[in-house]
Amino acid sequence: MTAARLAEAGYQVVMLESGGWHTRSDFTDDEAALTERLYADGCLRTTDDGSIALVQGDTAGGSTTVNWMIMLRTPDHVLEQWARESGVAGMSPREMAPVFERIEREVHAAEVPEDAHSANNRLLLDGARRLGWRVERGRINALQCVRCGFCGTGCRHNAKQSTLLTYIPRALAANAQLYTDARAERIELRERDTGSGTPPLKRVQATVRNRQQGTSHTLTIDAPIVVVAGGAVGTPVLLQQSGLGGGGVGQWLRLHPTTAVYARYDHDIATSTGIPLTTMCDQFLRWQGTDYGFWIETPPMHPSFTAAALPGAGRRHAEQMARFNQLGVIISLTRDGAETTVSSGSVQVNRRGETSIRYRLTLEDERRVRASLPALARLHFAMGAQEVSTMHATPVTIRSPRDVGALATVSVAPNRMALFSAHVNGTCRMGTNPATSGATPEGERHGVRGLYITDGAALPTALGVNPQETIMAVSTVLAERMAERHAGLLR
Repeated sequence: MTAARLAEAGYQVVMLESGGWHTRSDFTDDEAALTERLYADGCLRTTDDGSIALVQGDTAGGSTTVNWMIMLRTPDHVLEQWARESGVAGMSPREMAPVFERIEREVHAAEVPEDAHSANNRLLLDGARRLGWRVERGRINALQCVRCGFCGTGCRHNAKQSTLLTYIPRALAANAQLYTDARAERIELRERDTGSGTPPLKRVQATVRNRQQGTSHTLTIDAPIVVVAGGAVGTPVLLQQSGLGGGGVGQWLRLHPTTAVYARYDHDIATSTGIPLTTMCDQFLRWQGTDYGFWIETPPMHPSFTAAALPGAGRRHAEQMARFNQLGVIISLTRDGAETTVSSGSVQVNRRGETSIRYRLTLEDERRVRASLPALARLHFAMGAQEVSTMHATPVTIRSPRDVGALATVSVAPNRMALFSAHVNGTCRMGTNPATSGATPEGERHGVRGLYITDGAALPTALGVNPQETIMAVSTVLAERMAERHAGLLR
């Protein structure tokens, strides 16, 4: 997104992508092989204690190539919180509305037709309606979607309007250059900052791999403006490896901690089919009158992922998998950070040079995760489920809606119940205080002119909605401000 905006503004742009160049011919629906190839750490990335799985794309187009396509605008109360607590200006609900509209046009976002919901999405849509809860049909960035259900391993039909098909081609058409399999290793400041109009020169060193030959070489690029967009793990790691960490860099990791309740039905659900995510229930988004709660969605569940995700082993696990087509799965995602002054997660380079990811739910976040479980169970029972189970190491299983209250007191301690996150944000958040933020409200690294952060790492708080559209909108605003601020470089 940033590359496209700057290239179209006339800047000479070079993109370094750590992942490979994969397109529709590579997206063969081979779930296991593509998951290893398209995701960070082969989709085996976790927090240090293994309690939370982190699902992030690592391919051209990033997570937009493998996500579930839903487009959700940043809630107004979140944008207002950014202005109030982090000093972010020019991103009020009124100011961001035309930015959202523009992005939705560019990625062809449209509301999913009523007849296009998969059976699993209908569990949420119809169940919430029966319970009288707020629920909406989602907007997805797709053109002529064939509803095959394999969005998580890339779209072989070129229907998903990811950045692979939208903003990367726009950047290339505006004469940007793209290097894939190119991992940035270090940023060096080559000049002293004199405070003149031009930011001091920086040198980026990257390792470029040749996958076929098994070789690599070093690429060096000198530029006055460097934009870091490696995600909430890669961005702070690169800054720390470059001696540009400290302060809020690596702190305030936000994950939208996610869990599921799965249910057995007496008819086929087939969670692997259809558009993965077309509905969203925000009944509890502002839980108990606060700005922090949870929302409810549905995931696609293909055999390999389901086998890995379902708790248990041996005969019980085999019996569950034998009923794969009769399983319905609904997830809750918690807006973490309810204790706003607490950094509950971090990304740091340890003394051995390894990436350390730490995260622990606060007591307030635990309350919200735990409160979501009875809500998920109620949805399943409203749709006729025979039994529902949690994602605990030893699942809590109930067979009557009268028993859903039992789920409100279960343990959510680390490694007692499976948690995952596909929304890995924060760690270099925008703010006015260098001690608690990684970048200024303009996205510039505190104290380093011309070094910007424009990805999900820059988000000041968790969102309470899927972050795709927010990241696109925030990066658009920051890139266009950047282009105007440094217009002298074009002369």
